[in-house]
Amino acid sequence: MTAEDRPLGELSEALTAVIDHRPPAGSGAYDPLADPRIVEMYSTHRRLLARESTPDPLLGGTSVIGLSDFRNLIAGRSVCLVANSQRVATSGMGAEIDDYDLVVRFNSFRIDAEHTGRRTDIHATIHKHNFNWDVPVRTRLVFGGKQGAWLQSVRRRLVPGAQRYVNDRSLRWPVREIGRLTEEEWPSIPTSGFNMLWLLDFLDVNPRLDLIGFDFYASGAYRLQDAMKLPITSVHEYRREREWIMERARHADEMRIALR
Repeated sequence: MTAEDRPLGELSEALTAVIDHRPPAGSGAYDPLADPRIVEMYSTHRRLLARESTPDPLLGGTSVIGLSDFRNLIAGRSVCLVANSQRVATSGMGAEIDDYDLVVRFNSFRIDAEHTGRRTDIHATIHKHNFNWDVPVRTRLVFGGKQGAWLQSVRRRLVPGAQRYVNDRSLRWPVREIGRLTEEEWPSIPTSGFNMLWLLDFLDVNPRLDLIGFDFYASGAYRLQDAMKLPITSVHEYRREREWIMERARHADEMRIALR
């Protein structure tokens, strides 16, 4: 795997499997840890994990976070996810939205304080879009299916100083990479909203988790003007995402779906 330059995550899983499946001492079976090459690689792996990362000058002071870091940032806090829908645009819920501990918005979100609220704490965006990357937020989660294209977009689009935290590749595609939902199990491309919601539901550390204005574009889109010309793409399966959400909903009305 090392010779093939396989991803670090795969190497880490393989090393863990090696440790977990060692044969009992004295069994006579081949013990991989008796191989000095494996011991050296494992020691290097542990040493690199323990070492503080080198600051990346291109990030402009932004810290790169993984799954456990993100969990610690959101634990115990109320969260609302605000849809980019026309239903939100006329909701009058601005003050109520801003009253949550954490406000999550998506891609080309548009702000109208009376209806959408003012704050954005987490901006979840697909790597292909070039909207709102300059809006100051605490955390920016950039999603993308292909690692190379995702990394290139983050490098090119990230605005130094516009966020305190940005995700590493472990949070690049939560439904696929963490949930392990294959294309056979979930054929369509998961939306940014569904990736974000799935991640929050998986972590399960928020006492309140609400979706505001999620009608899956039945009322039409409400986005930045330059993004309004973008089609509501057919590569996403909104019906199935809605079913997944409603199966877990504890309460639902015209404007709010509560999952906690």
